[in-house]
Amino acid sequence: MVPVDDLLADDGVVIHGMLRNPSRRITLVRVVSGGRAEVIGGVVPDPGEQRFRAEYMLVGPHQSGADSTFTMARLRVKHLDSWANLPGIAMELSDDWSWITARYQSHEQESVMLMGEAELALDATITLQQPSVHGAGFKRSVELRLEEPSGLTVDEWWRRFVVPVTELLTMATGVSCPPVELKLHGKGDNEWVDVRHPLLQESSDEPLLAHEIFLTRDRLTLRHLATWLEVAANLSPIPALVTETINAPGRPLPSQLLEMASAAEGLHRRLMPTDRRMSRSAKDRARRLAKKAVPEEVQERVSEALMHIDEPSYMERLRYLTDLTRLAVPDAAGVTAQMQTGRTPDTTKVWEERIKAVRNGFAHQTPGTKSTEEDEAWREHVILLRTLYWVLVAALLLQTGVEPSQLKERVQTYDPYSTLLRQARRWIPAIYAPPSDDSHALAGHGESSPVAT
Repeated sequence: MVPVDDLLADDGVVIHGMLRNPSRRITLVRVVSGGRAEVIGGVVPDPGEQRFRAEYMLVGPHQSGADSTFTMARLRVKHLDSWANLPGIAMELSDDWSWITARYQSHEQESVMLMGEAELALDATITLQQPSVHGAGFKRSVELRLEEPSGLTVDEWWRRFVVPVTELLTMATGVSCPPVELKLHGKGDNEWVDVRHPLLQESSDEPLLAHEIFLTRDRLTLRHLATWLEVAANLSPIPALVTETINAPGRPLPSQLLEMASAAEGLHRRLMPTDRRMSRSAKDRARRLAKKAVPEEVQERVSEALMHIDEPSYMERLRYLTDLTRLAVPDAAGVTAQMQTGRTPDTTKVWEERIKAVRNGFAHQTPGTKSTEEDEAWREHVILLRTLYWVLVAALLLQTGVEPSQLKERVQTYDPYSTLLRQARRWIPAIYAPPSDDSHALAGHGESSPVAT
């Protein structure tokens, strides 16, 4: 007859306890009551039951709570091993299979310094399988280690280390790379603390082949990853919006395209926060003159409408991104058929206009957002979504210090990108040049299968 949370603070509490098997100490952080049951009466007294829900759990030495700080972190994410592509594992067998030898050579730890005294390292651990009647072997697991002498809380480690790494590797591999393991170590502690978080996923996964990964460690190096950790906070939440097209591909196509179009505007604002088309004084003067030129009853509305007159238009923001990535992902923003004539038109204007049209159409229900046939509309939206994805990915990867020429070299041999361009030339030739004889030969035979969205 009393509230189930009568003993708990509204913002949660910290509970210390023990795991029975194996016997380890645990700390439940930001705990709220999940309900309880009490048995009244009976021959044998029953202590009842109380259930709790925690935001996350720390397995290891008891901690004070969410304010506990740690100076070192070890992180594993899905497909980290495939991205790292470390050498050192080989197998030898005789012609008649009478003997098999598996060989492992340790890889020297790589490390780079971040701003301040933080150090990022890439290393691996080996787990041996004891010989049995079924066989023997070993397993190598790659992990990232970051040392921050000033100390960070669990929330800060998650925001500054876990999330940026998962987002960058998702863009680098082309598949979802959620975190699978996070261990923290405090100054003076003897044990590592194992973080159990609801966003951690199972670690088992099949390794990706090297050619399936867009950028492996030889192109997107540990130094690039360190740079990303330094700039990712200023770019948030744009990387999350971009990688969502990979992490949750089943969402409706219009919602994905609207989200990506909004991400393009948000990315420009973060990359060029001081970009203005007129001075503040010119803006104020224009608003005053416009306000005087209209009837009194609409003066405030006109003044509010001109509040952002000094900022770049959406088309200008898109133009910045296409210019930024033109060398990195050639033809992603379109090559018009007019290029085959003697004229030199703006090769991305049509693409930018279509992105703007569908954005305004989905957001404001303006006309001109659908083709005359629904079949043509969804085809165009698929291509616009995927090409805009590549423009945004290239713009984000360039923030790590990767050279545009490196990205260009890779996309030219990356099958999903070349398949997308071939598909774009077939589906919307008004934006992309019709395939020439050479490009048709590269396309092989038949219609390519639709790009997954």
